[in-house]
Amino acid sequence: MGSLMEVLRLLFSPRMRLVLIPFVLVLLGFAVVLVATQGTAWSPFLYAVF
Repeated sequence: MGSLMEVLRLLFSPRMRLVLIPFVLVLLGFAVVLVATQGTAWSPFLYAVF
């Protein structure tokens, strides 16, 4: 239980937020691109990347 608390404390520390915020923004950007181009001819090319 103590190690779980340490991991949670690390994840919610201000230093880790500086790393996680850009990572989450990039993932959201990819999600928006995939949803926006779902019905177009670009879909096979985008899905091949992932």
